[in-house]
Amino acid sequence: MPPPPATHCSSSVVLARQTPPNNPVSAAARIAAARTAERSPTISAASRLAATPLTGELTTSVEPAAPAVVPAVPPHEQPQRTFAPKVCWEPEVQGVLEAALGAEKLAEISAALARPPLATCLRVNTMRTTVEDLLRRLPEAMTPEDAALLEANPAYQHPLLAGAVILPGTGPHPIDYACTGGREVIVGRKAGEAVMRGAHVFVPGLQAVSQGILAGDLVAVSIGLELPGSQRYAFTRGTVLGTENAARQVEKLGAAAHDRSHLFIGIGRAELNRTEFFQERGGVGITMLERVFRTPGCGGLLPGDFMLQNVCSLVTAQVLGPPPGARVLDMCAAPGGKTTAIAQLMNNQGEVIAFDRTHAKAAGVRRIAESFGLSIVKAYKMDATKALLEPPAAAAEPAVAVGAGAAGAAAAGAEAGEGAGEPAAAAAPVKLGRRGGVSLPPSATTLRRLERVAQARELRGQAPISSALVAAGQEAVTPGFPPASFDYVLCDAPCTALGLRPRLLHRQSLRELEQTATYQRKLLRVAVALLKPGGHLVFSTCTINPGENEGNVRWLLDTFPDMRLIPQSPRLGLPGLSGTVTLPDGSLQQLLSESEAALVQRFDPSAPLDTIGFFIAKFEKAAAA
Repeated sequence: MPPPPATHCSSSVVLARQTPPNNPVSAAARIAAARTAERSPTISAASRLAATPLTGELTTSVEPAAPAVVPAVPPHEQPQRTFAPKVCWEPEVQGVLEAALGAEKLAEISAALARPPLATCLRVNTMRTTVEDLLRRLPEAMTPEDAALLEANPAYQHPLLAGAVILPGTGPHPIDYACTGGREVIVGRKAGEAVMRGAHVFVPGLQAVSQGILAGDLVAVSIGLELPGSQRYAFTRGTVLGTENAARQVEKLGAAAHDRSHLFIGIGRAELNRTEFFQERGGVGITMLERVFRTPGCGGLLPGDFMLQNVCSLVTAQVLGPPPGARVLDMCAAPGGKTTAIAQLMNNQGEVIAFDRTHAKAAGVRRIAESFGLSIVKAYKMDATKALLEPPAAAAEPAVAVGAGAAGAAAAGAEAGEGAGEPAAAAAPVKLGRRGGVSLPPSATTLRRLERVAQARELRGQAPISSALVAAGQEAVTPGFPPASFDYVLCDAPCTALGLRPRLLHRQSLRELEQTATYQRKLLRVAVALLKPGGHLVFSTCTINPGENEGNVRWLLDTFPDMRLIPQSPRLGLPGLSGTVTLPDGSLQQLLSESEAALVQRFDPSAPLDTIGFFIAKFEKAAAA
């Protein structure tokens, strides 16, 4: 559908009751009218009190408004303010990507990566509710603005992904910034990327602001980028735009200063005065009213009934496709979206072992599994590259496990016939630290967190956690698993994340890309060893780097003759890359043959599907002779 017309913010607009509430051009205009009314001495106090900030509606008639304190900049004097960036790459990385994808395709992808995907994907917790019921209740739980957006762009069930609901967004929208009177706030890059995904501007994200901003003023929001080769921004935090200090900073930078004219992302309402922006430590500084990209916000709504999850991640879980009763390993599980999607597909029957390298991340996976009512997920603190337990050591270990839904080490060990081949959890009350000393008891912060978890479980009517490890603030730990322990393995490997959206800048060097690919091979070695003959392995990343994707698939096929690529279902992505890539040192990197490339999925951010950049490969291990 064509984008709505540009937003026109005029201080002389007629009363907002004449404007439909879901009119995309009305929000900032009505706020401008209300703000002008507040400053006008000719409007009565009762009229000002009747103005609603979120709608700008006035319940009584008003006389013509007096000029605002900060005069508006005439339209012909305002600088161009648009949103049309492309991702900035390190030169060597750009060279490799252009060699693999082509310069024209990389330019298209770079432009797409700078924009957020417009389709928001919700994975419905079918253990608790249905897609139809969620679609009915979701608008009632949303803010009026988001519900209006959803009414204009109805949500729908994805035709190929079971349990997936898609909420369409719109954009990019042209915006008329005249109503801001030239007032501007510059936010840091990461804050700006969050705003494009639907967030408001929080105080820590502010970098520089115009003079004379008062609470309630409309401001144009732009994004600042870090300087080349540095973590610094063009302006020191707290700079007041339009002052001699700001001019000196720009002059000192010269050509290194970024042009912000193509990095404006919308209009917001200041919640603080200019002098307060950099005195506060937290909270919302700017409430966004008009956005270049409009997507409904779903954070915190209907807890336990759905989970925000990008389409590619959901495809990954369904491509793995373990049946109920299978034994599955998720090697790099945090934050737990794919783990719980897999357990849900298994109808909570079987066993899903989830690894992550820290207690905190493993605890996060367990909490998500519990919130979804999934008892088959067992979360372990484990570096997956060290998860392979050689047979002699495995035989000496008792079979005990602790995880979501387990009653603790003693109860798990008491169940005859269960957990065969599973390693011991660290059940001893005292454990050694990294350097051989006794580890310290849980901190006060950890104990407070555990108390909050216990209270939340009690309010939800859930039984208290009986595991001594979890009660001490630590997830179960494990020395590893013996070879051929799992029917299905998911290796959603840590990657350079060159496919995430929106991203305005990527700082990774070519060396970092190569090191990441090498680390992924360590994970894949363990994954192949832990997979049973006849079992299935899925390897996925959220990067567009061929060295981490097709390059590692080529390596795995050449290194392990008993592994072969197999078709995937569902299939939403494009074929992978074939042929070779010339690296900066002149060497050639072999990718896939055309037949192999047809079996993997590469998700192009610039394609009509409008996803993040992603990659999926599925392997089968030859059955034992």
